[in-house]
Amino acid sequence: MGRLFCITPWYYMLYFRKNIIAIVLLIAFSIALMSCTNKDNGNNNPVLPVDTSDLNLPQVLGKLVYHTYSCYSCNDSRLSLFDFNTKQLIFLSKNWGITNPMNAHISPDGKKIVFMGIASGNWDIFTYRLGSVAQPNNLTSNSTARDEDPKFSPDGSKIVFKRNGILKEMDTTGLVLRTISVPQSEASMPYYTNNGNGLLYAGSETGSSTLDIFLVSLSGGSTVALSSLPNVEEYYPIARDDSSFLFTRWNDQYNQNDQVYMGFYDNKPSIRLPFNQTNSNFSDAFPINEHMVVLSSTKSGGSGQYDLYIADIKNGKIWSLSLYNSNVNTSMNELGACYSNK
Repeated sequence: MGRLFCITPWYYMLYFRKNIIAIVLLIAFSIALMSCTNKDNGNNNPVLPVDTSDLNLPQVLGKLVYHTYSCYSCNDSRLSLFDFNTKQLIFLSKNWGITNPMNAHISPDGKKIVFMGIASGNWDIFTYRLGSVAQPNNLTSNSTARDEDPKFSPDGSKIVFKRNGILKEMDTTGLVLRTISVPQSEASMPYYTNNGNGLLYAGSETGSSTLDIFLVSLSGGSTVALSSLPNVEEYYPIARDDSSFLFTRWNDQYNQNDQVYMGFYDNKPSIRLPFNQTNSNFSDAFPINEHMVVLSSTKSGGSGQYDLYIADIKNGKIWSLSLYNSNVNTSMNELGACYSNK
């Protein structure tokens, strides 16, 4: 018993000692973990991780060009390029001597953009070779008119645009090739069909201040209405494939929140796409592939006013571009996105 009496206190002392050390280490680890999770960013606000609860973030390659401004009349627009491959965001127009550059369109080969901006007090059309240190080339410097809404043709050899409300077509040097006659007094936002044989555009609605969507044949000159609801704004048509196009329209005459629709060249009824919400604006949709589009929206949970999103046109799922790069969306408006897989 004497031996046992001598050994037992030593054994338990060692036992408790080991457990006390383990408990201390556990507490220290927990404090360190909490400190890491709630690391302060210097403004007494915790830095929260990006929400990765949705593991099905679309894997997109290629690039995206878009503009950001405070408001349309604020004259502070700038153009940016986001590369999905590298996740790099480039402020394209930072050193350009151009005011309010916006509404850029990427050439079919992915090497150039065409856009509108203000030079010498006039809206002009410019081209810029991506990656160049040179200033953009002003294609309409000799025009005193208001030149806007440029888009490349499918083969990249021509550019359609609006001049004082009239549709024009020029080559890539700025030589105007023709005027495209349409019945409406004002025509805007022209976009070539995929085969290059026609032009989608938004034209003034008869007896109303709103716009409708039309298609004009470039060979015969005939014009047909593709979406023309009375007293409902319908605009920003973008060709999707050989049978359909995307466009923006009000929810209805009384709810004037923009919604994205898919229209059809054979005049089938247009389809309201499933990601829309009637209490928010959804607009400026551009196709990425067969089932994905990039668009702008004022939906809740964004960074500011209009933010950029990727959306699935089949199941309605939608993802913020902030999940790809946290600097894409800002407190201002991100609009007019154009995508290229090149």
